[in-house]
Amino acid sequence: MSEQDLLLPLKNGEEKAFEQLFKQHFVGLCLFAEHFVHDTHTAEEIVEDFFCEFWENCTNLTITDSIKGYLYRSIYNNSMKYLRHKKVEQKYITAQQAKYNEKELSELSLHSYPIANLIIQELESKIETEINKLPPQCKDIFCMSRYENLSYSEIAEKTGLSVNTVKTQISRALKKLRDELQDYLVALAFIITLLK
Repeated sequence: MSEQDLLLPLKNGEEKAFEQLFKQHFVGLCLFAEHFVHDTHTAEEIVEDFFCEFWENCTNLTITDSIKGYLYRSIYNNSMKYLRHKKVEQKYITAQQAKYNEKELSELSLHSYPIANLIIQELESKIETEINKLPPQCKDIFCMSRYENLSYSEIAEKTGLSVNTVKTQISRALKKLRDELQDYLVALAFIITLLK
């Protein structure tokens, strides 16, 4: 089912449509939030809180562009709310803006929506590629954690590994993903600041 085909089932409160959306975007949104808040646990909380609120209000959704764009802008906004409490938002945005020259700024401003959607699409494709490149055990553990929402102890019980081994494997997977996706996250973050 395409993302546009998900809109009507979501508005009708169909749980399967919500689950598909969650599984498809959860990892990318967590990495995106972590890019701002620099903490894996906080990033996951931001995304989980967003999806809880999203599910509660999905019957009243008004999405005028793409669902992906809506999700990433929402996570950006929620991350900024978190950062405002930490009083570091302006410092971060200023540092990000310093990485681009005026020519790049004007080009991004003129074509911000298509570029943002393209980068999101490339990011999701790259996430899938990088997850598939993980060692088999690491990949299985990561997917159980992020897609099946199993706890460390549940994964340990299911795989016969120790909880510490599970934590180590997930940390390795996240580090690999952060390293490989850094350029996409920076570009997407900056473009979304222009859309505000």
